[in-house]
Amino acid sequence: MEKILYRPMTAADRESVAGMIAQFYQEAGEGENMNAGKINLTFVRLAAHPESGSVFVFERSGALVGYSILINYWSNEYGGNLLTIDELYTLPEWRGQRIGTNFVHHLILENVGDFVVLRLEVLPYNRRALRLYEKLGFVKSDRDFLMLHKSP
Repeated sequence: MEKILYRPMTAADRESVAGMIAQFYQEAGEGENMNAGKINLTFVRLAAHPESGSVFVFERSGALVGYSILINYWSNEYGGNLLTIDELYTLPEWRGQRIGTNFVHHLILENVGDFVVLRLEVLPYNRRALRLYEKLGFVKSDRDFLMLHKSP
């Protein structure tokens, strides 16, 4: 079996990745929360400010089989960069082949984002992802995650 290549997204990958992002949100039942405008804003922002994060693609035999959006920021509390896996998606036909697991190992071994903490969110009903991340050593935070949406 050919190895999966984990690499930064290029301009040539944008259309494929945008399609996977839309699919990710559809599968999560949140398709109405995502649109081409938001996706483009993310691509533009991260291209202009690579210190803030990046988009990685997962490639096998020249075909994209998944992606991840990574957000990097400094934390006073932890005394270093926190790398957040904002999104991690593998196409359905490629799931169960350790692509996500190997990507997390890649982040750690390659020290992507020069981080002291690797964090992520999991939707409560996504038990499969939760089990995967727990097997990889992630633990539930002792913090509650709160949000306040700014009115337009």
